Amino acid sequence: MNKANENSLSFPKAISPSKIRDLSNANWNQLCELYLPIQFEDSIWRFSRETRLNEPSQGWKFHISATILEACDLFEKIAPFLISRDVQFKAPKSLEELAKINCGLHYGYWQVGKFMTVYPATASQAIGLAKELDDLTSKFISISVPFDNQYSPNSSVFYRYGAFQELEMLDEHGESIPAIKNPGQELVYDDRFQPVPDWLPNPFQKAENYPEPVETPLVTTYKVFRAITQRGKGGTYQALDFSTDPPRFCIVKEGRRYGEVFWNGQDGRYMLKNECKVLSALGRTYKAVPQILSTFEIDGNFYLAMEFVEGASLFDLMKVRRRRYSIKEIIMFAIEIAEIIARIHQAGWIWNDCKPANLIVTPSKSLRPIDFEGAYRINQPDPFDWKTEGFSKQPSNQSSAFTNDFYSLGAVVYFLLTGKIYDTDAPLQIKNLRRQIPPRFQEIIENLLVDSVVVNGNTAVEIKKEFEKVLNSL
Repeated sequence: MNKANENSLSFPKAISPSKIRDLSNANWNQLCELYLPIQFEDSIWRFSRETRLNEPSQGWKFHISATILEACDLFEKIAPFLISRDVQFKAPKSLEELAKINCGLHYGYWQVGKFMTVYPATASQAIGLAKELDDLTSKFISISVPFDNQYSPNSSVFYRYGAFQELEMLDEHGESIPAIKNPGQELVYDDRFQPVPDWLPNPFQKAENYPEPVETPLVTTYKVFRAITQRGKGGTYQALDFSTDPPRFCIVKEGRRYGEVFWNGQDGRYMLKNECKVLSALGRTYKAVPQILSTFEIDGNFYLAMEFVEGASLFDLMKVRRRRYSIKEIIMFAIEIAEIIARIHQAGWIWNDCKPANLIVTPSKSLRPIDFEGAYRINQPDPFDWKTEGFSKQPSNQSSAFTNDFYSLGAVVYFLLTGKIYDTDAPLQIKNLRRQIPPRFQEIIENLLVDSVVVNGNTAVEIKKEFEKVLNSL
């Protein structure tokens, strides 16, 4: 897939995403054996060759960005060229690791997009390589590498000055931090947020054809002041909405084009557009979901401004509590979560991402649901190939369309009861983790966590009634 087809990241329908993944993984493994023979224990990276004694420990380095769908094609394009120039480079040991890198949650947001790292031996070599690499990758999709400079508009080549090998110094608190040497050979902080140190000129001439900045709603209407989350597919920001008098708090979500691309071609932009569609439909009958304020696009990325739901998530509240919620409080939460799921199902949707982080406890102590990027219509198959670890489970052929939401409900209540995330591979019974739980309540939760027990006749309304019976029996 290249820029000539950048309006669609999907492969022919005859090829399933799982088949694409398997073929790509096999190809990647062959390319690694051919071009990246050097491996180190406990490292996600493979290298083209060993570092030589006369090679620098720091300098200008390039990060070539790629989606998992294009990574193999880009690898085959770049690796032989770099080998012919005897330039050292590295790439992840697997496409699974590249997916984690592009996600931004596993190894840090600053790693997003870093499909391949190239280590020129000199500044003059770096200048020549930058142009050649830019030409070689010109037909491929570019993912932005946070905090790096982009070589030219839409380029897949990004650069910064930094360490080639691990070098550390102690900060003012005695903590180890990454370091480089300045012209006086003193150790200074290797700042990932500053691609060009103050004491170095930038040898890469900035292209003059960058588009002129234009006014956008992020300038005229919404003033972002805090990043709530930041990952490959986009950010979630708290902002002030100046379209009202007085201004009001709001949330601005960003869906990045080509951000965190999945094997089925879906990216951050696709996911956020889906959430917009779901919220628009749900909001007509269920006012507890965040209300949409506006939508807009900037540089191909999609933005959704919505109501700010005041409060803290169940996940955050569990982290700061000195004592767990009482059994009665948890049963009341269970009733309310079942009611939320029932309302979503009655409106014709599967939530598909019920978890403590997506349940906001408001100042009035009620729950409100957020985050509907993964929601889909009840009468449709699940169109997404991702799940939230610990709170989602892929329904089996024998389970109903509601199974994942029921499983998530059980997993959330299990978390509230035990303080632990349910592990399907090594399940721990609730009674072994907490005492004095009503047997019927424990039975309901454990049944929800085994989808073969949840039959087609069950509904969230019926589950809620069972929770209410337990509450009334206390």
